Amino acid sequence: MKKYINNSLLLLSIIAISCNDLLDAEAENTISGDIIVDANSAQNVLDGAYFNLFGIYDGSNGGELLGGDFKIIPTLLSRHDGQEVSWQSDVFPNYTRFSQNNFTNVDPRIEANWLRGYETINIANNLLANLDVIQNSGTRELIEGQSLAIRGVLYFEMVRLWAPQYSSANSSAEAIPLIDYPINTTEDLRDVQLATVDAIYTQVENDLERASLLLEDKNLPKNRLSYYAVEAYRGKVAMQKSEYADAITHFNNVIDGPFELMDSPLDAFNNSSPVSEDILVVVQTPVATTGNLTSATGLAPMFSRLNSTGYGAFQILESTFGSLQKTFIPNNANFYQSDIRHSIQDAEATDLPESIDSAFYKTNVNLSSSKFLRSTDVIPVIRLAEIHLARAEAIHEDLFVTPIDPTALEDLNKIRRRARIPELDGSQSEFAFVDSVRVEKNRELLYEGLVFHDLKRWRLNDSDVSIAFGVNPLDVILPIPQSECLASPGLCD
Repeated sequence: MKKYINNSLLLLSIIAISCNDLLDAEAENTISGDIIVDANSAQNVLDGAYFNLFGIYDGSNGGELLGGDFKIIPTLLSRHDGQEVSWQSDVFPNYTRFSQNNFTNVDPRIEANWLRGYETINIANNLLANLDVIQNSGTRELIEGQSLAIRGVLYFEMVRLWAPQYSSANSSAEAIPLIDYPINTTEDLRDVQLATVDAIYTQVENDLERASLLLEDKNLPKNRLSYYAVEAYRGKVAMQKSEYADAITHFNNVIDGPFELMDSPLDAFNNSSPVSEDILVVVQTPVATTGNLTSATGLAPMFSRLNSTGYGAFQILESTFGSLQKTFIPNNANFYQSDIRHSIQDAEATDLPESIDSAFYKTNVNLSSSKFLRSTDVIPVIRLAEIHLARAEAIHEDLFVTPIDPTALEDLNKIRRRARIPELDGSQSEFAFVDSVRVEKNRELLYEGLVFHDLKRWRLNDSDVSIAFGVNPLDVILPIPQSECLASPGLCD
């Protein structure tokens, strides 16, 4: 049955008629198309779209998107409370349901991210509808390319959370609303159908392809969706669809770009400015963060157990770590003891972030990750390490032969070598190499919100996935918020 949204909360929430000046693009997170009158105003509106996309704090009900919830929610969905981590529900109660896989459609975090996602899509739609006011063709291409990229990235991130994993069997399944036009007044409201998984992916691919063409020769900083960031996302989209040859092409474009792995994997985090490994980042400042200790939001307060920066809500059970196992356990990180990504130091809660120089630190019984120590540091969204591992997987899945393709092998060994663990010699079987890549992705990208999407993409058997609370993480799909269901009868049937 086709379902339609008629005058729903979603549409009403993204009507933007309250902005008094251009700076309200950031302050209100929504924007009316009639204030886009020239290149300067369009750029200010675009900055507001990035403000939303990166999840800069905008009150306790604001969704954090790339800079927060799109990392923490998938992490909690793939790490089991009481088995792998210990989630301190008294500190951040709104996230407890995700750690126990028992959330409902009244969860405030689900609604907050849903609404902020569509608000941001509406900003992009307004920009795309008003490009004719930008006289300079180069500036127009820059703004058009980034607007398309923002819309494409958001639809991709949202369809992965709110819809079934892409497959031939699921391509016609209903996913999320597809809105590609601006909504500024009630007169703009139209019947909006829940699009299929395939339709959303088609929109994502079209947006990102056009964005890539427009941005290829443009120089953008790492806190903007540059050509390389767009190509990285295009590769990630292709991987979700098991289109490995296309993924390789996009990942090649990124790896051939101006990026370089840091000498140590620990150097990729807790930096005041982007580093050579970063492809796309959220830049935080003391006055513009995704959340901090005062607001009790953001990644650092959740992950850090240092009194100066966090509450330590996300605690890691040391028993989950051990020597490398022969059997691949998809959502359990098994480390060599020599792996510097497994290094643990004793610390006091009163220690300052700069005193932590290991991958994990122990302040009493449990551990904390050192990836997010300060609310003012850069948050990596896409790193070169992820792209090397993704290309290794794509090349191997495309060929699936032995001996292992040398480029795929070197991509994997670069990450292993940097982590100070033994390199592979390429004599592994096809299936053993697949497992090696998956294990390495789990080690390298731990707690970055990426492993959950890989688990769903790999579509492993139940026997291969740790089940907690009676839920298989491969089956997890976020529900449409109840507010939408109430506003649009029949939408959630």
